[in-house]
Amino acid sequence: MSRRRRRGRLRGSTLLEVALAVALLAVSGIGLVATQLSLARQGQSAAMRGQAAFVADAFAEMTVEATGGVGAADQWKARTAVLIPGSTVSNDGAGAYTSSSTVNWPARPYGPVSADARASVRCPGTSASPDSECVSLVFAR
Repeated sequence: MSRRRRRGRLRGSTLLEVALAVALLAVSGIGLVATQLSLARQGQSAAMRGQAAFVADAFAEMTVEATGGVGAADQWKARTAVLIPGSTVSNDGAGAYTSSSTVNWPARPYGPVSADARASVRCPGTSASPDSECVSLVFAR
């Protein structure tokens, strides 16, 4: 009879081990999904910054060359709105011989943001709102 009692006790401990293993696997799976989601969001953000840098560079080149004609700036502004939804492109005189080409677009918050992060301006030196992102290039005229 002592063997039967031992087997009964072992069955309960095995069930507990399986429950802990399943719980650990579930937590690990949730962490993996969260990591993949974060990587996808960061990749999308990097692609948007790359497109904005391309547009800011093209807008600066158009300003320096001044061969684009009267409607060239309007065409680039329209192209920017198509490439990056909700974006604007501008050209500001930064100094006597320099200018800056800036592309602003609405920021997409992913998750909770602290009050301190919202208070800071993400695009220093520009007139962008705290809820926007930007790419700014300074160039010589």
